[in-house]
Amino acid sequence: MNIQRGEIIRINLNPTLGREQSGNARPCLVISHTKYNAARKGIVIVMPITSTIKPEVKTMIPIPNGFQVYGSVIAEQIRTLDLNTRWWKTTGEVLPEQFVNLVVNTFNVIIE
Repeated sequence: MNIQRGEIIRINLNPTLGREQSGNARPCLVISHTKYNAARKGIVIVMPITSTIKPEVKTMIPIPNGFQVYGSVIAEQIRTLDLNTRWWKTTGEVLPEQFVNLVVNTFNVIIE
């Protein structure tokens, strides 16, 4: 399993509670580093992607044009997941490092 930072995967996020993002095949952006992903053998840290684009919501970062997945990364909905216990597949797309850094920096503003 060679999951890269910036990779978009589709994963079953169910079960969820409350206002957590759900979905049987929800696209998510992998934000954990590639070396971490390899060392943890299936544990990844992701942020879900919604098809909604709302520029006024600063925690929803629109995905750049030119990718198959359309919408926004929801920076406030970070999840640590075990790919060994959930259905998932890669989309084959990896977003640019600059974009991933922007998403991570947005999350840092929330927690700092």
